[in-house]
Amino acid sequence: MNFYKKKAARPLCLGLAIFAAAILSAPIFFSCSALKKERHSLKIVNWNAQTFFDGNNDGIEYSSFIKSKRWNQEAYKDRLQKLCKAIDQLDGDLVVLEEIENLGIVYDISNALAGNNWNPQKVYRYACFAKKEKSSIGCAVLSRLPLQGLKVHSLDIQAEQSQAPSMRPLIEVDLLAPKRLKLFVNHWKSKGGGNAGGKDSEIWRRWQESLLAQKIIEAKEECEGIPIICAGDFNQDISEFSLVQDGDVDGGAESGLANVALFCPFYGKNALVYSPWLDFSGQIGSYNFRDKWERIDHFFTSGNLTLEDFAPQTGEWSYEDGRPKTFRLYSLNGWSDHLPIACRVSF
Repeated sequence: MNFYKKKAARPLCLGLAIFAAAILSAPIFFSCSALKKERHSLKIVNWNAQTFFDGNNDGIEYSSFIKSKRWNQEAYKDRLQKLCKAIDQLDGDLVVLEEIENLGIVYDISNALAGNNWNPQKVYRYACFAKKEKSSIGCAVLSRLPLQGLKVHSLDIQAEQSQAPSMRPLIEVDLLAPKRLKLFVNHWKSKGGGNAGGKDSEIWRRWQESLLAQKIIEAKEECEGIPIICAGDFNQDISEFSLVQDGDVDGGAESGLANVALFCPFYGKNALVYSPWLDFSGQIGSYNFRDKWERIDHFFTSGNLTLEDFAPQTGEWSYEDGRPKTFRLYSLNGWSDHLPIACRVSF
């Protein structure tokens, strides 16, 4: 298959506090040998925030929001407050969010969280956001530690019989903690009907998987042992990935074997990574569809990194049985149709 990349929407990597922009723009150089020095630990949270639009009608929102008589600035402020309260309780050093409409919402989240926190170490001073031009939603990263080297990768597929649907780009960004951790943020094609969804959507997720695998392999070739974590809503249960057979060893997790092979036709080899879902003993997933749990939100790791304490996160945003309290536009109640997932990584 042929693989083509095209320029996506202009990536934005911003400091959200005094002097942060200057810190982000300063050149920082790494040595791969530095990866073997003192280890660091941080908590990472990933959450699909479910159609998180602001209170303005820009014409790109989903039709249900455009037509709604209840959705306005006040409704947005109330929902923003609920999201920020939940993020504060989750207390991640790095927070990855899917289905965010625009950069302004990222500012609103960061400023609201900073206004409620007197501990400077808990403030999210750094953030990045990207989405495809004219699309409704994108992905955001909030970080308490500096971000560097943002890249946005998009697909332009001309090797299938049907026309490719609009697909969200892959975000690549480095976290400095002070060592370098590479983060890939994903939101893959949904299985829902319409716009090449449904049964045909697997084709397009396969392409997105290939892009992610390619970038993982390239990062590892550039710097052997570099700690890598992939996060996001992959719209694909862990059982739908290619699992690694016993004996196939990779640096996916220092504590064990890689257990997932991400398909990559471009280099003639797959990217071997570790998924904590396959070691998770809990009964719930991250998404519940027709009373059936699915594990479609993921962390995948590779390189000199250990992942611990992985679990879907329950709280005010979930029912007693763990099911997420889906946001309902008609009532303005709920948080999201996904549960957040969280883990602690050491590198």
